[in-house]
Amino acid sequence: MPGEMPVDRWKLDLDVFQSFYSSRPKEEKWELIDGSPVMMPPPSLVHQRIAKNLETALDAFFIAHGIRWRADREIGVLLPKDKKYNPEPDVTVIDQDVKLGQIFADKFYLVAEVLSPNDKAWVLKSKLAYFQAHENCLAVLFLRQDRIGADLYLRTAGWKKLTITSHAGRIDIPGIGDIGALGALYRDTPLFTS
Repeated sequence: MPGEMPVDRWKLDLDVFQSFYSSRPKEEKWELIDGSPVMMPPPSLVHQRIAKNLETALDAFFIAHGIRWRADREIGVLLPKDKKYNPEPDVTVIDQDVKLGQIFADKFYLVAEVLSPNDKAWVLKSKLAYFQAHENCLAVLFLRQDRIGADLYLRTAGWKKLTITSHAGRIDIPGIGDIGALGALYRDTPLFTS
């Protein structure tokens, strides 16, 4: 890899990326997006609370409705035979049962990203296309952390973007259900109002 080339312009396959990532300091978070390693900035506390609130809401919904799925935070997802991507969405819904030693999920039903001010447009566009390409993915949710707001992409709507901007707006996903009001995902942040 040429030293003078910016790291986000390197083109790596999954094996080379994982070797590169394993050599990096533990506090660094990297994702492979369309063959390019992308370093993710440390998340803000607001970012972390929004992701935790979503994970908690999803798990409570699944348990209450007897659905054998669970939400997990910051797990890698891999599509079979793909060598150009290894993203770690902020929240991913996968099957409840996992294998001992399992690191990546190759089957997921919903992914959510809490957007950061430094997110690059090409990264978000590439991730969205990658998530939508997975046959089991029902929805992709992008949540704002600077204001109440979400973009929800639904498979049943032909992946058309639904923008939600009110506290009372519902996160209702066909094939999953109504997991609650958008505003509840901002609990314990400066954006929450009761």
